[in-house]
Amino acid sequence: MEIHWSHVEEISEDERHAIEARLSALAAGHTDMIDLRIVGRGTGHHRHGGKEIRVACQVRGREIVAVRSADDLGLALDQAIDAFEREVRKLREIRSTHRDERPQNPPYLGIVDRVLHAAGYGFIVTDGGEKVYFHRNAVHGGLEFERLTEGDRVALNIEAGEKGLQATTVVPAPPGVPAP
Repeated sequence: MEIHWSHVEEISEDERHAIEARLSALAAGHTDMIDLRIVGRGTGHHRHGGKEIRVACQVRGREIVAVRSADDLGLALDQAIDAFEREVRKLREIRSTHRDERPQNPPYLGIVDRVLHAAGYGFIVTDGGEKVYFHRNAVHGGLEFERLTEGDRVALNIEAGEKGLQATTVVPAPPGVPAP
């Protein structure tokens, strides 16, 4: 993650280092924060304070922005960073919750019937005997489309497609699951 400072001459080097330490701690163990900008400016609003800090960061395709105003740029910075940290944690919590809602293993099992590597798709026969189309983009969980071969045991999610059943996810079958 890169941090870019702009128009914050009033902020001391020590304050900048402290903020960068907080942001590094927030980013530790995550790869979602890409590019962070901290911009200061005068607002002209005496009621809300004459200084404003805007913290903006790309977080996995979405921009999180926190803006705070105060009479002192350092105070506005602290408040903006507090708000920014809350928003990043909230976004991560939402993503974590959605991840937990997904089924751990797809509900269907099958065997790869045919793979057309050059065309980027193939077919799976489920344990129930249904033939299901799959695209290379549905292959996940450590499987590599280019290495799939006829007879490979897989687990899959199925939905109705335009021309019949299609797999939305194809992953390795759980260990120890017998073939039909």
